Amino acid sequence: MRAAAAVLLIGSWVFAADEALAAAADSQGRKTEVGVFPLVGGDSDIGFGGGQLSSVTGYAAGHSSYRWRVETGAFVSFKPPTGSDGWRSPYQDVYFDWVIPEVVRKTIRFEMRPSYTHEASQTYYGIGNASRAPTAGPEGQSASAFYQYDRTHPTLLVRLQVTIGSGLFFLLGNYVTYNRIDVHPGSQLERDATPGSSIARFFGPLAPHLVDVFEYGLIYDTRDNETSPHAGMFHQVKLRLSPGGAGHLPYRYGQASIIARFYATPVPRWLTLGLRVVADGQAGDPPFYELARYEDTFALGGVNGVRGVPGQRYYGEVKLFGNFEIRSELVRFNWSDKDYSLGLVGFFDCGRLWADWRREPTLDGSGVGLKYGAGGGLRFQQGQSFVVRGDLAWSPDARPIGAYVTAGHAF
Repeated sequence: MRAAAAVLLIGSWVFAADEALAAAADSQGRKTEVGVFPLVGGDSDIGFGGGQLSSVTGYAAGHSSYRWRVETGAFVSFKPPTGSDGWRSPYQDVYFDWVIPEVVRKTIRFEMRPSYTHEASQTYYGIGNASRAPTAGPEGQSASAFYQYDRTHPTLLVRLQVTIGSGLFFLLGNYVTYNRIDVHPGSQLERDATPGSSIARFFGPLAPHLVDVFEYGLIYDTRDNETSPHAGMFHQVKLRLSPGGAGHLPYRYGQASIIARFYATPVPRWLTLGLRVVADGQAGDPPFYELARYEDTFALGGVNGVRGVPGQRYYGEVKLFGNFEIRSELVRFNWSDKDYSLGLVGFFDCGRLWADWRREPTLDGSGVGLKYGAGGGLRFQQGQSFVVRGDLAWSPDARPIGAYVTAGHAF
């Protein structure tokens, strides 16, 4: 609660301070864009609550690209008393993202992103593409008690992007995460993580621990716009290494990912096409919760993966999925000297994962096993640097439908 309030106050302070800066800098031709979007929502697992997405972006005179950008987000949910439990806050998510695209002119980009997330309803149904999701737990246990666990994970991420040539960049980063896992007694997670179970090899220590990851990557970027691209490509090859293995850093593993993105606009304003293909693999001893993730977000599910599928529905070391979007800008308008637009998006996402690098038909099934989701949504853009998206997605795995509101396009 205190962390969420702090970020909301920071967001308000930046808004007020930068409005004054913008007024004072008019004579020098500089411009500042400020965007704020309130959030209200939730579901039966996390309860209902609210928060905000906001950004403050500074532009230099005569330049379309920004000089710096700060984005903040916060969402806190609450659930009313049940049985002997009082009011609870099952979900808390707060982040602060600071980007300077040219620390050294046209050479080095800097990003720092502290965040705090508490999730009291993470689901775990098993490992592999063929894991089943029953609607009820064993006799005497609810599904939420048997198939869920709690995770708290504050993270500090720092990245540098160095220009090598035209559209080509080298990425260097580091992020450290503190993890506290609360395993429900008698749950599916406790059973599978117990030494002697058939899949115990996928689990390491569940006591509080740190994960320290170094990342290295190559990026090829020819997009016409970083926030809302209409043409070009954005590809990356990334290697992540965690040098742990003992003490408070128990996990030692590597992760490699290849992500290709393509954008084209056959009909300016009215029709933009976007395609993304992602391949991701982990080796060594990754934490079990990372088996559901790529690029700090969920893969086969969630807001930035295969939409419609619940975010932590499938766990596996090898993942392959793709997203296709059709985007259209419906309305443009100007209000209070700021440009706005409202757009419509249709999408189809699909993919698959594998428990590990060897053939495991018991865990992954023997068929194609594609997981997919389809839907549409709205895109609200203010200025050149702030986009809010709201998506609804249907999937055979949805409960009954996936709904998402966040900052930025999915890709």
